[in-house]
Amino acid sequence: MITETVNGRREATIPLTLWGPNGATATVVAVIDTGYSGFLILPTDVVQQLSLVSKSAGRATLADGSVRVHDTYAADLEWDGQMLAIPVSTIGPDVLAGMRLLEGHRLTVDVSPGGAVEIVPLSPPAPPPTL
Repeated sequence: MITETVNGRREATIPLTLWGPNGATATVVAVIDTGYSGFLILPTDVVQQLSLVSKSAGRATLADGSVRVHDTYAADLEWDGQMLAIPVSTIGPDVLAGMRLLEGHRLTVDVSPGGAVEIVPLSPPAPPPTL
């Protein structure tokens, strides 16, 4: 189970630790974005800190309807006691955790500053997400 609290802007957040291919690590606080269907969005400076290598380019349609071109990278993520290889995208300055990362889990949020955020694996456990 992953637990955290809602921040003062009423955003459900979770801490995430990532590893790059050369062993560099970064711990970030991600906002859970239920409107994002991917895994994880990282700002360019975190991608550079981890020395991630671009795997592909893509296009994303944002909530405001705008389209952005972005690069996709591979990173290792510690997720609920497991190490997962996941794709991460660079679309903007925010760290956003998407629904694909939460697949196979129940998300519960008490929406008020300081409220509980809980991510619990569904039973039976779902297989880890794949790239």
